[in-house]
Amino acid sequence: MGKGTLEKLDDGKSSEKKDILTIDEVVDRIYKGINFKLLLLFITATGTNTQTAAQVYMTIFAGFIPYTEWTCVSDKCFSLLAESNYSETFYSAKPMCSNQLVAGTDFNWTSQRTSFSVDWGIYCETESKLSVVSSFFFIGAFLGLVSSTAIFDRFGRKNGAIAGNIIAGIATVVATWAPSFEVMLAIRILQGIGMFMNLTGIYCWVVEFSPTHLRGSLSALVLIMWSLGYLVIVLIGYFVTSWKNIFLTTGVLNFALIIPLLFYPISPRFALVRGREDDAKKILKAFSRVCNNEEALDMERVELSYTTKVQNFADQFKDFIKYPTLRKQTLLCFLCWFTVAFLFYGFDFGWGKISSNLYTSYLFAALGKVFSFIITIPAGYLLGRKKSVQFFLVLGVISFLLAMPNLNISENWTLEFAACLVGSIVTSSAYAINYLYTSELAPTSHRGTVMSLSSSCARLGSFSGIYATLLYDVTDRKVPLALFAGMTMTYVVAVSFLADTTGKSIPETPHDVEILAGKEKYQSVERGTKKKRLESV
Repeated sequence: MGKGTLEKLDDGKSSEKKDILTIDEVVDRIYKGINFKLLLLFITATGTNTQTAAQVYMTIFAGFIPYTEWTCVSDKCFSLLAESNYSETFYSAKPMCSNQLVAGTDFNWTSQRTSFSVDWGIYCETESKLSVVSSFFFIGAFLGLVSSTAIFDRFGRKNGAIAGNIIAGIATVVATWAPSFEVMLAIRILQGIGMFMNLTGIYCWVVEFSPTHLRGSLSALVLIMWSLGYLVIVLIGYFVTSWKNIFLTTGVLNFALIIPLLFYPISPRFALVRGREDDAKKILKAFSRVCNNEEALDMERVELSYTTKVQNFADQFKDFIKYPTLRKQTLLCFLCWFTVAFLFYGFDFGWGKISSNLYTSYLFAALGKVFSFIITIPAGYLLGRKKSVQFFLVLGVISFLLAMPNLNISENWTLEFAACLVGSIVTSSAYAINYLYTSELAPTSHRGTVMSLSSSCARLGSFSGIYATLLYDVTDRKVPLALFAGMTMTYVVAVSFLADTTGKSIPETPHDVEILAGKEKYQSVERGTKKKRLESV
């Protein structure tokens, strides 16, 4: 692959020289800098990603348990209040739960905001049901990602993303009329199936349209848009007082944000992998107009260098067995994704345990996410993919250890909250780079599969991470912090065995992965193929 010329003879009378270019080289030549049209293209294409974060976290605000908003109505409750000398802290979770006070009998909720937890009697001994509702989103995400691997590689990244967004949008709107806890579990599974199909599909689409030196920035943009969804659901949860309307508002946004995707083309790289070179050239020509650089290349004089690889999932699975570097990298990516998702969501569903103010703590967490994804752009350029991930993870380990002492920084801030906020930020930064890192390690022909399966492993980590927050209720808070620190070190070790992809071309096939890894066996095959090709000209 690479630059060169190809002579095509026409009945022996004339010859036409064409440039042989890879898809990376064509995109690199077309791109000449960010402009308004290009920026608008990527922002609107990734708009649906905001809904992934919104639907992940919406149960925090739609299902919150107002432990500080209740009043006594029974003699038992009033007696306990008197025994506390009418303490200001009486109306909290401990007196309610340790004395097994019953809603509607011993006390009444006084919150002005509706919550499905209040409606369905989820509190104290049954509080774990709220974690179950939240975590079932990731069961759906796992199922959606596993089943969508064939969709992304056979029908395209964009089409899979659109289908996923529609599934999640319908499920979210339907949740407005959810009558019970059990029905909500089914809805959460459908939300997870849809939104993570959408997120992964859009991510692959953006990366495959990106010039080599812009991948870091565009990868960060995808996650920045995601984190804006976190901020959006915090604001929706604060201003919308009915849990049913929280679901309705979020569902309507799904359908509004999908509109631009309906008009955008498939990825030119995907078109090549499917053997549709003419379609790829048309898409690249249209992309050159968006880049205000139509004169960059005459696509009629370009021969796109690629390998047609139409495979089913079984064929791809065989490649993971056949090619050792592809197999090793993919398994390490699975471990990295599981670990970082455990940390990522372990914190995001635990701020209610670390801080006393629900909306303030989640607002800081949401802003921290935006910041964490932004800083990956300069970090990626300065340190590269591998070193930047390791740098952020080491900071994470230090932060979790600093969070262990009991120390108040001010009236509203503890050392634990401040250190955990830093730990959450740097872990999120590592998560953001992980998306780009994995997509660059995986060959184009298998990228949809690798990204989907890696994200499926992350969903297992996400599911487990939510329950880690329950450790704050049953053990010393140093235990979950030590768990977070240990898992972060595991992530550091796993990354150390991966190659650095900074500034390198994306491999097209598993064979290219082995060549880039320096395997002599595959380099010899490549040299032999090139020699035969030259001899035949």
